[in-house]
Amino acid sequence: MQFISLSTAHVKLVSTAAILCLTVLLLKSYWRIARLEIQISSLLCDLPGSCPAECDVCCQLPYNARTGDMMVHHLHTERGLWNEEKRFVSLPLTKESVVVYVGANTEGRDGKTIMDMFGCTIHIYEPVPMFNVQLAKLWDGYRSKLGYNATVHNYGLGSSTRTVLLSPEDIDGQSTFGMANSGAGVSNKIPLQIREAATVLREVGSSRLSPVPGTVTSMPVSLLHVNCEGCEWEMLENIIQTGEHEHVRTIQFGSHYFTQVTNITARYCWIRSQLNKTHQMVYGQAW
Repeated sequence: MQFISLSTAHVKLVSTAAILCLTVLLLKSYWRIARLEIQISSLLCDLPGSCPAECDVCCQLPYNARTGDMMVHHLHTERGLWNEEKRFVSLPLTKESVVVYVGANTEGRDGKTIMDMFGCTIHIYEPVPMFNVQLAKLWDGYRSKLGYNATVHNYGLGSSTRTVLLSPEDIDGQSTFGMANSGAGVSNKIPLQIREAATVLREVGSSRLSPVPGTVTSMPVSLLHVNCEGCEWEMLENIIQTGEHEHVRTIQFGSHYFTQVTNITARYCWIRSQLNKTHQMVYGQAW
């Protein structure tokens, strides 16, 4: 036989009741947040003039209902929409493929994954000088130790060739927006070199010698992988307007919500509509 004092039983009863109450409150909070997300999504979808009916990028804007903040992407929205692993599923690459990787930051982790999987040729672009120094040193090691056929370039890709001047305070790791001048009145600005994207893609595509002496042959880019924190908008518009996107087999880009980019949702919808004319979208989670 076993006996439990009334005081002990009472404590256990109170503890169980408290846990049940907290569980109910937590479930109610999750339920309210879920309903709020649905309501906010509906409001975002109905914003006048933002997205045409067939384009859902407005409905998927990276809004965090719990904090009430619009984020750069869904990594921080707590909505379960961040699935970065899908970018590497069923990539049509081989050892002979040529990859253009824009926005590698200090490590170029996506490029490392691609090279480990396929051992192809990769061109890597990063315009922030202090990022590029770390990136180049790291990839020098990959080339010597792992035999990677990789080239690191110290400029970014955009709609035109130019120099962008950023204040040191605007260099913010993976959230650095480097496509427009900033820091008016700041003397020690950091220069970022930008080149026209279409020109660079043509150079990469024509980088192999032709069997005919003195000429080159166009070698299409197998994958354009873009994760450049805001450069994607003007860069994609540029390659579409010049027709250079038709020479890229697979286009894969991360979309980032930056308030510095004007008419961002309308531009996103236009880019999608144009790419749909030449490519088939196999994965399209916005932001």
